[in-house]
Amino acid sequence: MNKRKFKVIVGNKTVGVIKKHQFLEAHVTNTRLMGVLGLRIKWMTEDEQLFAQFFHLDAEEYGLDDYVGVLAPTEEEIGFQTARMMGGLGGELVWITEREARYLLREFIKRNNTFKENLPDPLAEYDFALQEKVTLSSDEISLLWNKICEPLEMPMQLVNYFVMRAVGGDYEALNYLSACENENYRIVETPGTLLKNVTETIEDSEGTAYLTESIIDEKNQYKMILSEIRIGKTKDGLKVTRAEVRSTMNITAMEAAFGLTKPEYISIYYVEDSDACIQQLDTDKPHAMKHAYEGSYLFTEFNPTNDHVKSPIYYLNEDVYGIYYLTDEDQLLVAAYSEEKIKELEGYFTQEPFNKLIQLEERLRLNRPLLYEFVQSDYGDFFEFLADHEY
Repeated sequence: MNKRKFKVIVGNKTVGVIKKHQFLEAHVTNTRLMGVLGLRIKWMTEDEQLFAQFFHLDAEEYGLDDYVGVLAPTEEEIGFQTARMMGGLGGELVWITEREARYLLREFIKRNNTFKENLPDPLAEYDFALQEKVTLSSDEISLLWNKICEPLEMPMQLVNYFVMRAVGGDYEALNYLSACENENYRIVETPGTLLKNVTETIEDSEGTAYLTESIIDEKNQYKMILSEIRIGKTKDGLKVTRAEVRSTMNITAMEAAFGLTKPEYISIYYVEDSDACIQQLDTDKPHAMKHAYEGSYLFTEFNPTNDHVKSPIYYLNEDVYGIYYLTDEDQLLVAAYSEEKIKELEGYFTQEPFNKLIQLEERLRLNRPLLYEFVQSDYGDFFEFLADHEY
């Protein structure tokens, strides 16, 4: 699951070209180590109207990949758009200066050129924010990086982020996480996705070492990579002092799936009014990703933090709080990856108005995740899907 690829629907009040403006404030999420940022900038126009801009910045594949501007928004509209653009990223909003905001925009737009990705429309709405070329000193860049990255509180968190950024080919972030340049640590030839990372701590004559076993997806070629990572305390906090790849092995999709196996809990409901359900989910969960599939709708809600990165066993989908899939055959599938979370979600769906819109049919505990396979299939009834596939 890649929570970075979602779109924001433009609000009711939009603007054309803003010729004159005065900077008011800017906030950014401290999620750079996840490879993404959400940026919000507020301006005052020449007509003395508030103009709020929301940007989604992707460091791995797209650059500036989403934008929405709202003229004269209410506080409710600002909160709603902030949730839609940034609520799924798992971080906190931190204050940054005008120079830092302009610098971030220009830096990520450079990635659009590198990745050969078009800028989101309408460019005329935010082009003025790009006109001033901002150059930051090395100290200013370090200060900005400390703002856009969450504090590293424990070694396991640093190890997981380090491997994740290496798999994503994000060497700018690797340098931030390192006490020195780890030029020899090239875990992939092309940027991929870290699906799972298991870390074992060992003590030897040199001190503490962290041995990692990583399952990665490198353009649909699965690999298992063993690494040794050492860290140390510096004046800038915990940093990686040495990293090397011990071994690399290609594995099949089946072997990767076996390594990623974990239970999936699914509650199946009969839906009496799909439109009302969708409307209520849109209202309650603006921060959730929403995708449409020919009459069916998939909502993915993420945890409010990225604390899953602190675990010695890291899973890519561990940041998922819940998945809600409304099919075109009047079923609502509610899924989670722990018994605790599925109970919380069932509690949510027993409240009004859902208690008048849906009826619980069955609860399932599956040995491995199947919901996304069902979403990608041509089936509209989950029971038929299970029967035909002998699950």
